[in-house]
Amino acid sequence: MHLHFNSSILDYIHLVPPSWSITTIAMKICSILFLFLDFDKTNRLEEYHIHALLIYLTNIHKNQTSTLFYKLDLDRSGVMDLEEFFLLITLLIANKDKKEKEFMHAHSKTVFELLDEDSSGTITVEEFQRLGFLFNLDNREIRFIFKDFDISGDHALDYSEFRMFTLACINKQKSMKKKRFKMLLQRRFSFLAKQRQSILNYINKTINECVP
Repeated sequence: MHLHFNSSILDYIHLVPPSWSITTIAMKICSILFLFLDFDKTNRLEEYHIHALLIYLTNIHKNQTSTLFYKLDLDRSGVMDLEEFFLLITLLIANKDKKEKEFMHAHSKTVFELLDEDSSGTITVEEFQRLGFLFNLDNREIRFIFKDFDISGDHALDYSEFRMFTLACINKQKSMKKKRFKMLLQRRFSFLAKQRQSILNYINKTINECVP
């Protein structure tokens, strides 16, 4: 499943390259949103707060909100503090702006630890699939990732293998951007060439009409 955004709340918040992090102003906006959700003034958010926010913002399934809350509860306190909330919003913005691969590469260690549910130092297919929707990766794509980057053959990705995967994603995106840019230029030059010919035909016609 790929995430779709139903609300425009995050439309004006974007990640900034090359670190692919939110700006100070964006953090202030996120802090206001955190305080708005924290109506009990406890400086922490319960799972039902996050569930309500995610259901309002996206097409996420209920069971996925529980998984995401558990994964982002980094200190296993049973609640989400402001720093963990920043990470949630940053992940959502990366997805919204189609910059999830850049985010994965720039924050590969954080993402790896997020995916490594049992802290074993490796990521299994099942662990990756639980949060694959955050990175616009479906189960089939994740299986192909493991096929290509599980160099050790242990049916899991260690950090170095995961890092190679994120780098490959960036290189692939750069290649696709170059290809799209090349196609755009070819179309533009083709359009200009046709326009040039029509202009020359008009000039020649005008000259012929004006000069017997």
